[in-house]
Amino acid sequence: MTDTLPAVATARRWLVLAVVLLCFLPAALDVTILTIAVPTLADELHASPTQLLWIVDVYSLLMVGLVLVTGPLGDRIGHKRLLMAGLVVFGAASALCATASGPLALVGSRAALAVGSAMIIPATLAIVRQTFSSGRDHAVAIGAWSAVAAGASALGPVAGGFLLHHFWWGSTFLVNLPVVAVALPAVALLLNNEVESERQPWEATSPILSVVGLLGSAYAIIAVTHDGVGPAEVLLPGALGLTALVLFVRRQQRAKHPMLDLSLFRLPLLRAGVVASVLPVLVMVGFELQLVQYLQFAKGLSAADAALYLLPMPVAAVVAGLAGGPIVDRTGPRTGVPAGLLLAVVGYALVASGTAVPAGLALIGLGQGLVQTVASNLIMVTAPSEQAGAAAGIESVSYEVGAGLGIAVFGTVTTVTYRLLLPEGTSSTPLTAGDSPETAQVLTDAFHTITWLAAALTLVTVFLATPRRATRE
Repeated sequence: MTDTLPAVATARRWLVLAVVLLCFLPAALDVTILTIAVPTLADELHASPTQLLWIVDVYSLLMVGLVLVTGPLGDRIGHKRLLMAGLVVFGAASALCATASGPLALVGSRAALAVGSAMIIPATLAIVRQTFSSGRDHAVAIGAWSAVAAGASALGPVAGGFLLHHFWWGSTFLVNLPVVAVALPAVALLLNNEVESERQPWEATSPILSVVGLLGSAYAIIAVTHDGVGPAEVLLPGALGLTALVLFVRRQQRAKHPMLDLSLFRLPLLRAGVVASVLPVLVMVGFELQLVQYLQFAKGLSAADAALYLLPMPVAAVVAGLAGGPIVDRTGPRTGVPAGLLLAVVGYALVASGTAVPAGLALIGLGQGLVQTVASNLIMVTAPSEQAGAAAGIESVSYEVGAGLGIAVFGTVTTVTYRLLLPEGTSSTPLTAGDSPETAQVLTDAFHTITWLAAALTLVTVFLATPRRATRE
């Protein structure tokens, strides 16, 4: 059996992969590129802590529901067409974000950006699956895609810090435009549009339920820690969110053509891949957001200095992602998942203890890069080939659920921990912790506590995400 689609020549398919990764890179970067800009946005846009969390988080949370439409849609109209449409929307939304005049305008523009990314991310993963159907080359290609996913998450704050040092905060969005300008004609000229012969119907109710469910739940998690928020403002959105999520699951179970095919979760390897994608991303993105705030508010570092401090993470993540494909092909997922997670556990422990922090950050990046490669490979290889778009949707949902909930959960836990550690009678928030040495020390203690929590959650994930039964392709 050939390792490629008949229409794709041996040399040309690697060029296809390069173009696909170029399209994927800015969409993946935008998950975390704003985390380092939180102090700047608070100052220049006069954004409140709640508004800041939504500016950062709405991108991932909204994308979760949207990929339930765009993944299967790519199977119907072709992933090339979906990718090109996504690039156009992503470019236009990037310009809107860069020119936003206030917090609410930026939240709305980030939501539009999520629409474009929701087309780009599943399309790129499905094209990789179609171009490299099996074998060693497939493992290498998935490893490269995963290296971009893991590396971009860690690289986002580094890139944001560099841009903020030289330009204004809107440059974190305008940097997407040259990439779109290069990627659009490359996609048009190089890629073939493959359409599945059996087109499944799709509808709007399921993604609406998922978006309402996640946004309502996240709003309740975020709101519970803020002063002046009454019980109704927490309980009503939370109840609405949980109800919507329950209805979403029931609808998928009963639908003849579900948006998110929950039957795929009966496959042990795919289920392990989803867990290995969601939980480590949740921990790393949540930890990274708190790390950049700690570096700037408690340590007093500039955005550029904080970016340099973080650099070992993305470098290690890219290296591990690229090496992960051959490693998985040779050893199988039962080795890759626990090895990557245990590397990250040691890394979090080093950061939490304050010893060998650069080495700890590098180990976190290595672990995340390896685990992301294994998780993506498990999800995409286990699913039937005719469900490449659905599998790509599951992979995208897993990644974005982890990122979105990581920001909400870790942001909330940090705020609660910070307030518990504050001396009685002191009034402050993590965003103003640098106003005095006492509150800066409290933020430091809260950050170390959160990092120990990250290590514990990652260790638990070793037992939850390691495949109990693995097969070799």
